Amino acid sequence: MREAVRECARLTKELYELVSGPVKQEDRDRVIAEIGRLLDARGRLLPEITPPFSEEECKLGKEMNRLNEKINAGLEKIKAGVAEDIRRVKKTKIHAAKYTNPYESLQTDGIFYDKRN
Repeated sequence: MREAVRECARLTKELYELVSGPVKQEDRDRVIAEIGRLLDARGRLLPEITPPFSEEECKLGKEMNRLNEKINAGLEKIKAGVAEDIRRVKKTKIHAAKYTNPYESLQTDGIFYDKRN
């Protein structure tokens, strides 16, 4: 069996283990950096994987495809967590601006003062 297929399968399993568990918010930056490193390493191996494939390489390929589906689901979960944090930060930023200047959003058009006195 070619070494590129074996190494790609190892990286895929490592990537699966990384995204399959819960990712704490404080560890998310480290996990995302590690995911990027693994995807880059795996991407460099892909051009080296060419047919014809042995039976064992076909088995590893099927296993990698199965794991890739689960990896994609884990990446979507991480992406959703990041998107939620971005929404929360934007909401906090808006509330902080309203707190520092509560009269900014009030309209002053249409005020009429009666000067008859």
